[in-house]
Amino acid sequence: MRPPRILLVDDVDYSRQLLRNNIMALADAKLLKYQNFNFFNAGTAADANILFRLHQPDIIFLDIELPDHSGLELLAQFKQEKPACFVVMVSGASTLDNVTQSIKMGAATFIVKPFSGDKILAAIRLFEK
Repeated sequence: MRPPRILLVDDVDYSRQLLRNNIMALADAKLLKYQNFNFFNAGTAADANILFRLHQPDIIFLDIELPDHSGLELLAQFKQEKPACFVVMVSGASTLDNVTQSIKMGAATFIVKPFSGDKILAAIRLFEK
């Protein structure tokens, strides 16, 4: 079984690193079905588009606020191109509108920044089902 491909999309490098480190710590602790993952990082919507097309990720952690486009626009595009992709929206702006719109547009779940390992674990377990 090949390792899941994870696309981390956030304009803040530290947030992408934190997500990756949390996922790897959960895998190391044997809390996940998978022990290995292939990670791809994007700081802009343009880079995310390129990586999405190149690697067809299984899981996408997608920030709503990107410098060049809205993460919600990317969500709609990704779901149109690959309806089965599992998208986790990530944002510090957890307004009811953002959460509702994300779920309505096809996001599997929504994680509020600052995120915890428990929230990431819950999101990946949802993917594993």
